[in-house]
Amino acid sequence: MSIRPLLPLMLLLPTAAWAQQAPSTAASAADKFSLDIPADDAVTAPAAAAPVTTPTAAPAAFSLDTPIAALIADPAAKAVLDRNLPDLSTDPNIDKFKALSLRKLAPLSGGQLTAALLASTERDLAAVTPFRPAKAPPRSLPIGR
Repeated sequence: MSIRPLLPLMLLLPTAAWAQQAPSTAASAADKFSLDIPADDAVTAPAAAAPVTTPTAAPAAFSLDTPIAALIADPAAKAVLDRNLPDLSTDPNIDKFKALSLRKLAPLSGGQLTAALLASTERDLAAVTPFRPAKAPPRSLPIGR
């Protein structure tokens, strides 16, 4: 009798023995998992989060700490940027840094935003009055039809 027909059966023997081993530590840990739920059903609600408010008023004055997006949104501040920092407002990567202020962008500029340039820009921005759109008068509701 040849051993070749028995070879596949011999390869299955270690697999069958492995299948009969004790469960792994992960499986036994999963069997022991439980939630710590109070027995008296007195579950307390989480504390209410503070409401999120978005600023709607324009800043009192512009500075080097004003986000670049806010400076670009104001026509007079954008003119200061275009005069002192040409091509900043039209840079193809503006979306990557428009949330930063000029003060935070300076160390990332590789020396392009010098202290003298920032001082000049800050002086010019301080002279700009932020644009405040006029409030629309309240609309009255139509009277019956």
